[in-house]
Amino acid sequence: MRLALGSILLISLLNAESLDDVLDGFDDEPSTSSNSISKDDDIMEGFDDEEPNKPSHSIMERDKRSNNSFTGKFTQQVAYSYSDDAPHDNISSFKSSLFLDYEHKFTNGFKFKTNAKAYYDSIYDIRGLDRYSQDEKDELKSEVELYDAYLEGSLSDKLDIKLGRQVVVWGRSDTIRITDVLNPLDNRRPGMVDIEDLRLPVAMAKADYFLGDWRITPIAILEQRFSKNPPSGSAFNPNPHSIPADKSYSDITPALSIGGEFSGWDINFYASKLHNDSGYFKSGKIQHDEVDMFGTAINILKGSWLLKSELAYFNGLKYSTTGDKEFKRTDGLIGLEYNGISDTIISYDVALRAISDYDNRLQHEPIETKERTYQNALRISSDFMNATIKANYLISLFGSKLNEGGFQRAWLKYDISDGIYANVGVVDYIGGSKRFDAVSNNDMMFMDINYNF
Repeated sequence: MRLALGSILLISLLNAESLDDVLDGFDDEPSTSSNSISKDDDIMEGFDDEEPNKPSHSIMERDKRSNNSFTGKFTQQVAYSYSDDAPHDNISSFKSSLFLDYEHKFTNGFKFKTNAKAYYDSIYDIRGLDRYSQDEKDELKSEVELYDAYLEGSLSDKLDIKLGRQVVVWGRSDTIRITDVLNPLDNRRPGMVDIEDLRLPVAMAKADYFLGDWRITPIAILEQRFSKNPPSGSAFNPNPHSIPADKSYSDITPALSIGGEFSGWDINFYASKLHNDSGYFKSGKIQHDEVDMFGTAINILKGSWLLKSELAYFNGLKYSTTGDKEFKRTDGLIGLEYNGISDTIISYDVALRAISDYDNRLQHEPIETKERTYQNALRISSDFMNATIKANYLISLFGSKLNEGGFQRAWLKYDISDGIYANVGVVDYIGGSKRFDAVSNNDMMFMDINYNF
């Protein structure tokens, strides 16, 4: 399987005039960078966010005509697993999904946007419901999810507001999360979809105040959501015991971003008090105590090269095996992106997470927690045939010697006609640690057909 992935990459390189994005997903367009440092990264087509822009972007300057738009996308996906573990072998998914998006622009320049997604995986009926765990059926057979639901507009040339369910992206890495902490992820099928398609919107009240080259963004997080993880008994969580429920929280937590964009570089400063997404087990539930986070991100553009760096500091972390002891952790990332080849983007990110006052009991966490955790990610992406075909490759490996597991993925997107496109690819899960050894036999092929209307 890994040889096949390498071959796909080699063929792409040998044919390349281009290689355009690769580092995270096969479902929708992977996020791409251009010579402009600014890039919007909101999920489900939003046009958020924490990328510094100047007041000229003001919503008051957009089309002031009152109008409505209703769009959607239907997707049929098939996945074939190389696993020998029934019932997750052979054709492991036959999922139909529908995404609907509604937008209304008011005459005063304000806009209301909402979208939702529903899916149904027929494989559970085809192969027999009694072959799957109840937790897996509850989580993965079907779902209806409200994504964005917000109202936004400009109160003046220097002040914008946005209220409702939304995605706010902090930092610049398209692959590794360091300062990007405000939205949880849907991790139920890890390694198969890009971060931009994994973020779960959260209800927030956000304001953007523009002061020269700077943007000041205070945020009130009104909804406390946590990442969705693979259910027990599923292909990515063979443990038969149900995962404890998350403790619910109804408080409001603050966040603040201050960013400036200048000629050839930009900088952002972040601060927030948030409920720790990973949490720890106590009293029969997953507890998510509040932690303090402070971070920064700096980006420098020089010709065809973009240097990315992020740094985050967390205070107040707790773990299941260490009682009430609190820890501090510092996460850092350096990334380099090159777009000097026509229609091609190549990027490489390396991250280090270091826990202060390390306790050896952390080695016995459900997911082993080391004093220092390294992660490396290489992404290559290229367009062919007048951009009707996009070839992508991503590999993400853990460990200082790249020997602690990870995954690699190669996929092609083909525009069949206006509004219709297909994705086809392969995913290879690489062992090297307990975490990845448990899923290293889940290599799979996938294909989906998408119709936009």
